[in-house]
Amino acid sequence: MVKDVKTSKVDSGGDTLILNKLPGYFLIFCLILSFYFLFKILWPFLAVIFVAAVLAVTFYPLYKRVLNIFSGWSRLASLVTCIIVILVTVAPLTFFIIMMTNEAVNTYEIVQEKVDSGVFDKYLQWGSGGFFYDLKSEVDLIVDLDNMDLKKKVVEVAQSFSALLVSQTGALVKSISDLLLNLVIMLFAMFYFFKDGEKIVKRVGALSPLPSMYESELFGKISAMVKAIVIGVFLTSIIQGAIGGIGFAIAGIPNPVFWAVAMAFFSLVPIFGTAVIWIPASIIMAILGSYFGAIFIFLWGLLVVSSVDNFVRPYLIGGKAHTYPLLIFFVILGGLWTMGFKGIIVGPLVLMALMSFLHIYEIEYTKLLKK
Repeated sequence: MVKDVKTSKVDSGGDTLILNKLPGYFLIFCLILSFYFLFKILWPFLAVIFVAAVLAVTFYPLYKRVLNIFSGWSRLASLVTCIIVILVTVAPLTFFIIMMTNEAVNTYEIVQEKVDSGVFDKYLQWGSGGFFYDLKSEVDLIVDLDNMDLKKKVVEVAQSFSALLVSQTGALVKSISDLLLNLVIMLFAMFYFFKDGEKIVKRVGALSPLPSMYESELFGKISAMVKAIVIGVFLTSIIQGAIGGIGFAIAGIPNPVFWAVAMAFFSLVPIFGTAVIWIPASIIMAILGSYFGAIFIFLWGLLVVSSVDNFVRPYLIGGKAHTYPLLIFFVILGGLWTMGFKGIIVGPLVLMALMSFLHIYEIEYTKLLKK
């Protein structure tokens, strides 16, 4: 009988303990549910908001200078800084798209003119003296080359490539409304990130259970990494474009400055990068009979231009963020592989967050680790 009374008291105490914790559990459940639905609502715009946040962190020192010029008028300073960011980023991209459109149209017209004048005839034949003559015996085992009009095939490919560039540019123009919408959202978000950035960071810090010194370290390192990534990525693209343009000039390819700009932009494209430019260029030079130029461009692109992306970018990002270039190399590579272009930014940020938490762990448990 006594045992039953004791058990009843224990059970009653356990029920009371659960009831006391129930409001906390309910609050956590409501928070998770609210964050989930907020995430679902913001999902279509998360990429644009993320880009706005990255640009805001990168150009925040500029915003502080503009803020001082306007005597602390935050709204006007945010607006002016946003305009400067657009002029620095979006304007060159728009100019490049226009240049690519014109170059695609010119390429199509040049190919058609060369075909009509018969310039390609001496190269595009299977007979002795043609570019593909040495390959005929091997390829003939698979395809009946004697009945194939090589000139027609190559010209069709060249024209199709030029037409593809034109059509893709046209598709880009058709979706200009989406681009403008994303641009407006990005500007709107960036405006408030500049204006209220410090308040947002302080609010997040106030909700964090970490001590203030650790929060400052975490935010500081992530901010430094974001700036290092943006500067490293764009410096790498400029270096790749410049080196590629020098190679094109040495090989005697017309408009080397234009192709340098093209390689600088395409270096931002995951996986393919500048190879989209120098591989077709080497093939075209070989078809036109400039074998030295073709080999030179191919080796220059493979050994020199590509090495900038593989070694200089991790070095620049790692040096500015004060971390190991080898780790940066692997997280950039893994980020590109798993997430595409945004992995260039997300990968190093995850690494920096991990290193910050490891440093906090090291400080908190110094005595235990020394044992």
